[in-house]
Amino acid sequence: MRTFPSPATHPRVLALLAWGVLAVSASCTGRPESEPEDDWGDSTSAVTGGNILFVGNSFTHGNEEPVYSYNKAAVTDTNGSSVGGIPGVFKKLTVQAGLAFNVSLETASGQTLGWHFANKAATIGQATWNTVVFQEQSTTPLPTARGGSPTAFTESARNLRSLVLSKNPAANLFLYETWSSPASVGAQGYPSGTAGLQAMQADLRDAYFKASRDLGFKGVARVGDGFMRAVEQGVADPNPADGLSPGMVNLWSNQDSRHSSKYGSYLSAAVLFAKITQVDPRGLATGAGSAAAELGISATEASNLHRIAYEITALADPLPPPGESTRQPVTGATFSGAVTAGTPVNLTGIAQLASLTTAEGTFTQLTGATASGITGTNAPSSRGSTPANASVAASGLGVQDGANNVGTGNFQFGTPFTAKTRFFIVDSTTTSTTLGDATTVTLVNASNQPVGSYSLSLLASDFTTSAAGTTSTALATVSYTSGVASITGTPPGTVQSKLGAVSFSLADLGVTDLTSISGATGLRLSSATLDPNVVGLYTLP
Repeated sequence: MRTFPSPATHPRVLALLAWGVLAVSASCTGRPESEPEDDWGDSTSAVTGGNILFVGNSFTHGNEEPVYSYNKAAVTDTNGSSVGGIPGVFKKLTVQAGLAFNVSLETASGQTLGWHFANKAATIGQATWNTVVFQEQSTTPLPTARGGSPTAFTESARNLRSLVLSKNPAANLFLYETWSSPASVGAQGYPSGTAGLQAMQADLRDAYFKASRDLGFKGVARVGDGFMRAVEQGVADPNPADGLSPGMVNLWSNQDSRHSSKYGSYLSAAVLFAKITQVDPRGLATGAGSAAAELGISATEASNLHRIAYEITALADPLPPPGESTRQPVTGATFSGAVTAGTPVNLTGIAQLASLTTAEGTFTQLTGATASGITGTNAPSSRGSTPANASVAASGLGVQDGANNVGTGNFQFGTPFTAKTRFFIVDSTTTSTTLGDATTVTLVNASNQPVGSYSLSLLASDFTTSAAGTTSTALATVSYTSGVASITGTPPGTVQSKLGAVSFSLADLGVTDLTSISGATGLRLSSATLDPNVVGLYTLP
């Protein structure tokens, strides 16, 4: 983490120093959200230029002036309708920040993402797009009991994601979370007033983040959560229809209390700007020539909206709800060092784990744990120099080492965990057996004592699939040259082993509130058969 430069000193306020592999901590609906810190922004995930396309409906193009046609000359409306909208505001904010984006929009009033996929694939599926932002129709992500179709939302998001990545595998893909509104809560069966706005927004938040987790989007721009935060902080009136409270703004259109007003549209653009660029919006200008001034938003009003955009973007992503499993078998890996190509590759000497692939993506920023307290009775194996002890064998990222049949072992990372943390275990077994071992994982503190009652029972089926007598789907093979005869063979090195792995999250361990595990720094593994080669973590982008 690092301190963000003051806006007065650095107008662009760019996050230029990396967090390393850790992201901000997270929370979820019904659980307290940690407040943002002064340390903010992640340059490893920042998008600071290129060709960006916004896909959505009137919640993206704006429903009324002055937003509908704002800055239209500076953006490309792919439908030729001369729309500026929220992408036009976004473009102006990037110019103010000194960033070079080519902004385009593909929008159609009232339409779903499914409609865009069916009718606008030729526009959306172009290799030219470096970044694409998808906004679903405002009620489609809601539960079916509230008139939504979450399955249709997820399927459309999946199809569009695949379409874009098939043309540009390196494209940055974001979801644009929409907002609850005074008109929508009643129409969708929610209570009236602030309670109804909060309940509808919670459902939207859950749907957008679930889709992002399940499908592997780069992130969610929490526009709707920004609306809700403005209401909860007294910046925006929750029910302007009964008269606008002094000092508050109306985020929704006076025409229908559902679409965004100029204030809501400006806040939308500010949240999108903060999420995509990782530039602190509190440094944006509000005077003459700024987007705020051109839209008729006062400096005080704009500063409040900038602050809310900052705060909502700095919040941790929500944890998955209890019962939503994120455990994933690892389906691919790359290695550096003494590696012989093949299917799978063969580790012939000192080798390092370079990347892991799961359904969530491919990850290279891997951190290995330091092991201690291993109680297995078998001696460790090694494909190079024999490790000094079992703790050495199973630590770091060296995949040629293995601690055989660990009874219990503590693996310390020395770093806090977040909602985006994914732990992994690389396991080895002889080719003649099935890959994967039943293992109990427990969170521990720096003294190797359990933290709460958070544990996970992994099954053999959670690991990379590789049946007995085959190596075709294993991550790699290795022939150990020292250790126990059952693993090394006689003479040593004549029995081949194969590697597989599993990935899992704090949610899988039963964590629902990050504050409850603030003392956790490591994992305890307990298994009668597990041979851990590497225990580590990575962080979702």
